[in-house]
Amino acid sequence: MDLVAVIRHKVLTEGVPLREVSRELGLSRNTVRRYARAKSIAGPQVVRDARVAPVRDAVRVEAEALWKDRRSFTAGKQRLTAERLTELLRERGHEASARTVRRLVADLRRGEREVTVPLVHPPGELAQVDFFEVWVELAGVRTKAWMFLMRLLHSRRDFTMLCAHQDTTWFLAAHVAAFAHFAGVLAAVAYDNLTAAVAKVLLGQPRLLRPRFAHLVAHYAFEARFCRPGEGHDKGSVERRGGNLRLQHMVPLPAGDTLAAISAALQRRIDEAFLRRAEDVVAWERERRALRPLSTEVFDPAEVRLVTLRHHASLMLQGASYSVPSRWCGGEMEVRIGPETVVFARGKDDEVTHPRMPFGGRSVDYRHLLQPLSIKPQALRQVAHELVAQFGAPWPALWAALRTRHSPDEIEAARRLAPWLRDADKEGMARTATRIAHALATEQLLPESHAPRLPSASLVVPAALRGYEVETSDLARYDALCAVARVA
Repeated sequence: MDLVAVIRHKVLTEGVPLREVSRELGLSRNTVRRYARAKSIAGPQVVRDARVAPVRDAVRVEAEALWKDRRSFTAGKQRLTAERLTELLRERGHEASARTVRRLVADLRRGEREVTVPLVHPPGELAQVDFFEVWVELAGVRTKAWMFLMRLLHSRRDFTMLCAHQDTTWFLAAHVAAFAHFAGVLAAVAYDNLTAAVAKVLLGQPRLLRPRFAHLVAHYAFEARFCRPGEGHDKGSVERRGGNLRLQHMVPLPAGDTLAAISAALQRRIDEAFLRRAEDVVAWERERRALRPLSTEVFDPAEVRLVTLRHHASLMLQGASYSVPSRWCGGEMEVRIGPETVVFARGKDDEVTHPRMPFGGRSVDYRHLLQPLSIKPQALRQVAHELVAQFGAPWPALWAALRTRHSPDEIEAARRLAPWLRDADKEGMARTATRIAHALATEQLLPESHAPRLPSASLVVPAALRGYEVETSDLARYDALCAVARVA
């Protein structure tokens, strides 16, 4: 009140200008003007002593103790609520209304509220990475995919890649594609604790990284930073951007024949939208110059395994089955599991490539199984339709002709098909296909190497036996004879 009196006396009585009074007293001119022009001055306020409330104070002390100790008897989404805290207080002999406890809980939560700090991101310093679940129309089928997003925090430029799986192989492949897209490497990249990168989160110690992710970090020489477990807002920029991209660029659902084609079209749309923001384009020019150059050696994201085949000419990998050449059984081979292909190699020049299949999928190349199928007619009968469809013309025509000739005995048709598989294994698919076409044209459906041998023309038949003709035996007809006997 003394200061108010001084201000009013100088201005109203002495006529000192507001600017001079403001400078002299170190106050804002607005403050001096407000007090000088006030029509009335509030008198001194009466301050009452706080009411003594021993019951409420006891409730507060007990509630604060329970709140601080709640981590010991809660976990995950089983949190302590105000309603449950009221019941716990009553169990301990403290009578408090639900409204009072709600106010106490609000005060306690307000005291624990985290204060955010505005950060500054120099060019080329930091990017944030995350995966987002999305849906696409893949070859006309609605399919779930995972969108990898890397966001540069200085220029706010984005790179996206649609992945079939949220595993380490796709995660590493997306990093390789992102750095190639930006034509440089950031100083640091921030992640949450996703399993593709982190094997284990240790208390008070650095995280235990996946060996292949650690190899990627060492190859590109950037710093991997990780957020606190369960705190998604530690990298809020990429979290918000991922949600925005789904709404802005993925409605209606993006469609295409392959995931790579859909991903490329999505990235083009994102880049076109980025180039329309002039301020961000200028920031990108600064950031582009600050990026570290890429290594001349391209990082291989494939997972490498050494496996030993026993008696199966197929191998289960991540829940999918792949065929390998039957001659490899009993030996070791190298398996390289990439994002889109699986390569089996035995030595430097002998390798087989399959498309990577989803869990429960199956990729069989029947050229790998020619030898075992040629001696197993029952197994050949089971897979014949799929085999001839895979081999293409003229194999379907041969199988149809054999089935027609030996109907209804399909096992006999499989026996007649087996020699052709044996020839294909020895002489090659192209040469065998030519011979099959000739056999179909001449209706000689057995390979020459397996055709029954006719008696030599030079064989002299005694005169006493010339009137007899003995049919050549064919044990392959035995099953058909048994089938007829069973029907009869």
